[in-house]
Amino acid sequence: MKKFMPVAMATIIILLSACSSKMNAHKNNISKDKSGKPMLLGTVSRSALEKKPFNEWFDKNYADYKVNDSIANLVNPLLQNKTIVLFMGTWCGDSRREIPRMYKILDAAGIKSSQVKLVMVDNHDSTYKQSPQHEERGLNIHRVPDLLVYDQGKELGRIVESPVVSLERDLLSILRQENYVPNYRAVIYMDSLFKKRHINEEDLAGLTTLVKPLLKNSAELNTYGYVLMAAKEMQKAYMIFRLNAMMYPKVANVFDSMGEYYFNTGDFEKAKECYRKVLELSRDNENAKKMLEKMGG
Repeated sequence: MKKFMPVAMATIIILLSACSSKMNAHKNNISKDKSGKPMLLGTVSRSALEKKPFNEWFDKNYADYKVNDSIANLVNPLLQNKTIVLFMGTWCGDSRREIPRMYKILDAAGIKSSQVKLVMVDNHDSTYKQSPQHEERGLNIHRVPDLLVYDQGKELGRIVESPVVSLERDLLSILRQENYVPNYRAVIYMDSLFKKRHINEEDLAGLTTLVKPLLKNSAELNTYGYVLMAAKEMQKAYMIFRLNAMMYPKVANVFDSMGEYYFNTGDFEKAKECYRKVLELSRDNENAKKMLEKMGG
């Protein structure tokens, strides 16, 4: 048996090296976004943002932000044993603005780099708000950036897209477990509802009275619908697009999205109805014209 040990060890080393190479292949992975510009994807290191072309906005926005040091000092002891997960898209203006600020606050609060995980998501239609390794799955990442705070694997809270008060104050509220509610309350409500039970068409009329007061505009649920559709959660996506159309019957873009849903599911007759509705509300809408032409009227 002993004479086979070196061979066995060599095999293990080769396998480990192969696994390591596979993992590293995803690290700091640069692709092209929907506009053809460089885009980072998957779990990456912060250093990736400090290199060209991403450092052009990262360095500037990091340097320009003035941290509220008094709040950062309060945050410092509360960050012990906590984990921060940041979701962003290098194609996203909100991400380019807020992520450097978030890092500067975390630096000022003395967090270790090992406590922070940075995940990049895509903006192509079929992989919208997704990472190649799907770290976003089950986390309701519908807007970016997101800052998620974890304590021993349990989420304490999150900052969604932009702060409610300020990044420092919002982070402190989460760490203190105060009654902090992030932006996009309607999406949070619908996500929690989907997790509790199946939603039917008959439920939608009653939901309009509950959800409408939580919304600022139709775009909030519209983006959520696209995230669900890209994740192939088609029944949920339908309910969101349909609910949005019921609450915003005069908004052309709502029916444009509903039309895209029907087109993607192969129901061209209903897709045509939606695009005709778009033209009723916005007769110069080029996308609706193009889609109707594509489907033969």
